[in-house]
Amino acid sequence: MIELPLFPLKTVLLPGNKLSLKIFEPRYVDMIAQCLREDSHFGVILIYKGDEVSTDSEFYSIGTTAKIDDWQDRSDGLLGITALGIDRFEVIDSHNRNDGLVLANVEILSEPEFTEIPEQFFYMRELLEHILTQEAKIKIETGDFTSIMYRLIYLLPLETELKQRLLEVPDSHDRASILHAELIRLGVIQYVKPGSNPG
Repeated sequence: MIELPLFPLKTVLLPGNKLSLKIFEPRYVDMIAQCLREDSHFGVILIYKGDEVSTDSEFYSIGTTAKIDDWQDRSDGLLGITALGIDRFEVIDSHNRNDGLVLANVEILSEPEFTEIPEQFFYMRELLEHILTQEAKIKIETGDFTSIMYRLIYLLPLETELKQRLLEVPDSHDRASILHAELIRLGVIQYVKPGSNPG
């Protein structure tokens, strides 16, 4: 178990993905300064009641640790950072510091080191590559099923609550099955029998 400062937001960060943030509240300016100074992480977690500037917002128990990948002083006087999602974590307990910053005791949730993509979900890699090409982003260089799932979920225009639900699922195959059903519902793919090759 480790202590982690939390940044409750109205968005979901998934491991392996990047999130741009504008920092203006003193509690978060101090938190970012400490993370830069100590090369430490903070936690991004989804709010389900309240807002981002409140000190009493209620949030889910599963979030993603983040490290500062880049930072810059913006022309509007705010601090801009790019956070890179690292690991899933679960909040065990939390409390507010005097300045409103939430500190939590968390447990890092393990992931498989490398998982091959099951044949019935190989189309998800192709869908991700299509999205990255359309957005002129760097193509994927890994065949790791878990990493591909996280990047695809992050880039697809899914409801925030669904992204949170998928983040909470511990198994990549179960996560893919839920996403597969949602892609059928959205009409992104057509229904296929289990074991066949979806297109």
